[in-house]
Amino acid sequence: MTDCIGRHAYDKKPTLTGGWSRCAQIGICVLSIVLLDGCGRARGPLFEQIGTPRVWPASPAAPRIRFVGVLRGSEDLNAEVSSGESFKAAFRGVRPPIAFSGPHAIAVHANNTWLAVTDVSLAAVHIIDLANRTHTLTRGWSDERFEVPVGAAWAGDELYIVDGGRGEVIALDLNGRHLRHFGQGILKRPVGVTYVPSRDRLYVVDGGGHNIHVFDRAGAETAVIGSRGTDCGQFNFPSHIANDGERLLIADGANARVQLLSLDGGCLASFGQKGDGAGDFSLPKGVAFDSAGHLFVADAHFENIQVFNDAGQLLMAWGEEGSEKGAFSLPAGLAIDGDDRIWVADAGNRRIQVFEYVGAEP
Repeated sequence: MTDCIGRHAYDKKPTLTGGWSRCAQIGICVLSIVLLDGCGRARGPLFEQIGTPRVWPASPAAPRIRFVGVLRGSEDLNAEVSSGESFKAAFRGVRPPIAFSGPHAIAVHANNTWLAVTDVSLAAVHIIDLANRTHTLTRGWSDERFEVPVGAAWAGDELYIVDGGRGEVIALDLNGRHLRHFGQGILKRPVGVTYVPSRDRLYVVDGGGHNIHVFDRAGAETAVIGSRGTDCGQFNFPSHIANDGERLLIADGANARVQLLSLDGGCLASFGQKGDGAGDFSLPKGVAFDSAGHLFVADAHFENIQVFNDAGQLLMAWGEEGSEKGAFSLPAGLAIDGDDRIWVADAGNRRIQVFEYVGAEP
């Protein structure tokens, strides 16, 4: 029987009692596989259909944003499970699922199929292949470990993670393997990163230095943008950053505003203030551009997403505190993919929520 199924996870040879012949043992193996053939699972939809669609704004206004679904971890990928995998699981035990604990930043690959999520609570990075429904969790490389992974950006098939605890940028491949790291001695507490393809540069937000460092992909620093202050182009504990190829959008947290800058750091716009009115901020975090150039800002204290034009005019908002669909608890990272799907790291609820447009304008 050992030759039929090989060694299992416990590295012990399974045995049968009594005077079983080898043919009988092989026959039992085959019969077991046949009986388990129906125990596999076909691939399911990535996001289950819900009965009554959740849309914003509420009726009678025309809906513009629709709830798509939620990811809490590997089980929500609804990956295919072959009968062979089911058979193996019967001997080795079912592998425990991977779940988000403290999702903080989200990066979507340009082909819309790879998703990276930094997880502060786990001190790890989730790499998800949405096409093949695989979920990998990486905590570091060799004897090195992530400490406070807080930012993520794809540059081609390379994934760049900024680690505030290590004070550096770490480059990984699609499988989460370490490629290189840089920034130590330059960065004080990096907290965000974005990649600009037209310049082949990484823009790294240094929350501890109140500025932005520009690196090439090999790790050479090429520029520094900003200083501490309240003028446009200055920062006070900035965090998240995004770009649309021509402009930078930065959450300037302690100044309770967002800033729109040129790629060279020139001031284009600065808007927002501390308050509880429409368009005000309490703790702006995740930022993103959609394909039409609208600006999206997640506020961790207001538990909502606000949408602005590039002049700072509020266009719409949705969200409230809670755990229902479209509600948030300490939302952090925000990313918009090439299909204008909106991915939100709902940190306090330990999940990723996904939305999409159903109207021409937000």
